[in-house]
Amino acid sequence: MTDPFIVRSATLGDYHEMCALLAEVDELHRSNLPWMFQRPTAEPRSKEFFEQLLNGEDSAVLVAHSGPELVGVATTLLRSAPDFALFIAQRWGVLDNIAVSKSWRRRGVGTALIRDAERWAERHGANWIELGVYEFNDEARAFYRSLGYSPVSTKLRKPFAP
Repeated sequence: MTDPFIVRSATLGDYHEMCALLAEVDELHRSNLPWMFQRPTAEPRSKEFFEQLLNGEDSAVLVAHSGPELVGVATTLLRSAPDFALFIAQRWGVLDNIAVSKSWRRRGVGTALIRDAERWAERHGANWIELGVYEFNDEARAFYRSLGYSPVSTKLRKPFAP
């Protein structure tokens, strides 16, 4: 039987645990993309950063917890199409970050966080929700595909010699 967990809106009191969860994702990115990501000398996400997300009309921070332990976090943003004749006027959600504690993966936490983020975005007038995932992260890409996400575009890179 799987341990129970609850998804709820985050509070500033969750700050340290949210940072610890997101640090796991930061380390994954640093180890796989060292030319892009470095180890910061201080916490990269300030309390003020989270406070803005928590109080913003176009953002939501969701957490999953089991008892007193925070086991997952997701941040969702709303975006609008540019005011340019080519674009259809619409809003969409962006799943900006998601992190689930290693010991809680494959137990439904990520799915629950994403589904709640999707519902939040839809309630706030979004026509769709999107996310970014790096090519190296095959596990995450398979997970997102299993939830109905599919590629829209591909970003290419060509480094120059030093």
